Amino acid sequence: MIDLAFAIVVAAALMGTGLAVLYARGPAAKRPHAVIPLVHGALGAAGFVLLIAVLRHGLPATDTGTGDFGVIAGALFGLALAFGGLIAFAAWRGRRPAGLLVATHAGVAIAGFVVLLTLVVLR
Repeated sequence: MIDLAFAIVVAAALMGTGLAVLYARGPAAKRPHAVIPLVHGALGAAGFVLLIAVLRHGLPATDTGTGDFGVIAGALFGLALAFGGLIAFAAWRGRRPAGLLVATHAGVAIAGFVVLLTLVVLR
């Protein structure tokens, strides 16, 4: 199940990368179709929920020192989801989200991705 959660997070991360590139082009750049950010958010939320479900059932014991990595990744993804909600709220109001907000969302999500990747690889 952790592999499925990871695959969903990878899909969300790839979409997020594309959205970040579009955002970095500036306010004059063409906005993405409204479905793309929604799918990105839905995939991110689904990956987060699946990761929490996996953690509730418990991960197998390991001797690699990655026992708490799932909890750390879950906390980081939860925080990224909250910042993503703020981005969605700004977009819903017709405003361009602040660069600091987008960068914080991306940075926290990347940190969660790296921790989850480490857990998946070293388990």
